Amino acid sequence: MPTNLEILEAYSNALPDDLDALDALRHPDYVEEWPQSGETIRSKANMRSIQEHYPGTPSQGSTLRVVGSEDRWVVSPSYTVLRIEGTGDVYTCLWRAKYPDDSWWHIVSIIELKDKKVWRACTIFAQDFEAPAWRAAWVERG
Repeated sequence: MPTNLEILEAYSNALPDDLDALDALRHPDYVEEWPQSGETIRSKANMRSIQEHYPGTPSQGSTLRVVGSEDRWVVSPSYTVLRIEGTGDVYTCLWRAKYPDDSWWHIVSIIELKDKKVWRACTIFAQDFEAPAWRAAWVERG
């Protein structure tokens, strides 16, 4: 039986377009909330339909180090896993994604598992932006 961390790693590696794997990893009562747009997706069938109808094609992501209890290197189309951490049935996942328009986004999901399946998710999307010059004296640029 896989651990919850292994389930989340498999889920992250299946994003965004291994729809059969995602279906197998999602709970029958799956719900995902997107607070920025005020949307709630009820059922893995609805989530799959959204993914199937997403405009554009996935872009290739990059290879980055995953920081956690054990360092790992991961590559996945469009989504690059940066961090997965949590305990019990609640985990936080951080990804970096390149969208079909070549824009880069940071994606954070708080994911709950139930019966060894991804049951609930709350996902926040944030696009890259230029740091304002006014705070340059107090920050380091990466």
